[in-house]
Amino acid sequence: MSNQDSTYRISFANNQFRIFAADTTLSAQRMRDLHDLAPLPTIMMSRLITSAALVAMDIKQEYGEIVLRIDSQAPLKGGIVIISRNGDLRGYSFNPGLFFENKAENFNVGEFLKPGLLSVIRQDDSGKPFTGVVNLESGEIGEDLASYYLQSEQIPTAVNLGVLIDQHAKVRASGGFMIQQLPQADSTISDQIIESMNQMPNLSDLMDMGMTVIEILKKFILKEYDYTITETRSIQFHCNCSKERFSNALLLLGKDELETMREGIEPICHYCNTKYAFSKEDIQNIITRIGS
Repeated sequence: MSNQDSTYRISFANNQFRIFAADTTLSAQRMRDLHDLAPLPTIMMSRLITSAALVAMDIKQEYGEIVLRIDSQAPLKGGIVIISRNGDLRGYSFNPGLFFENKAENFNVGEFLKPGLLSVIRQDDSGKPFTGVVNLESGEIGEDLASYYLQSEQIPTAVNLGVLIDQHAKVRASGGFMIQQLPQADSTISDQIIESMNQMPNLSDLMDMGMTVIEILKKFILKEYDYTITETRSIQFHCNCSKERFSNALLLLGKDELETMREGIEPICHYCNTKYAFSKEDIQNIITRIGS
């Protein structure tokens, strides 16, 4: 296993199709550890991390950012992942401790995620977001991401996500790939790709055996085609929170609200669970900044 996670852009079949692929095992395990995720939220967030990493491979602007968010009325509630063009990602589950006594239920993401919405938010260098939203069709996330591309961007897309955890919710393998058909592509090749995807073994099992996502694609999808890996990026869990950021956020609360916090507070970052201590003196300094 590599000591870092990576994403890839691949062109194949004379540029008629493209693939975005990602190995995300380390990032998924990092999020599982930071938030002490139960098995079901671990699987959901691992899939969401991989999905965000795949979508982010299409970020072209230096300071672009992708947000993938699921809001659900079901017990899992959903989660959020944010990833920048340089591969820094962060996120959290909205119900991290969800656990069922029936072991089988702790592996069925779709059953406990529907009904809900998948939002894909693209933010460019100007900071202006573009948001696309689709209903969760299966709740398995991969199929829902493919549905988003077809509905919102009119791009025929196939997505394969894989996650394998052990009995302690340790992430043994996490990754996936997304194949997109470009304009004027040969439909017979598309049919062959779908057949190859249907016949290939479980993605997470292959990764658990030691195969990288690129090796899997070469063996089961790209075997008949010329292809080029046009770009590779590293990805890693990284939160940009700091005490200064929290301090600036507290300024927005106003003097009256801050007066209720004079004894001090200890806010916690949703994304990385880091706790920041604000003493009486810290709160007073923020109040003074408002006054000035």
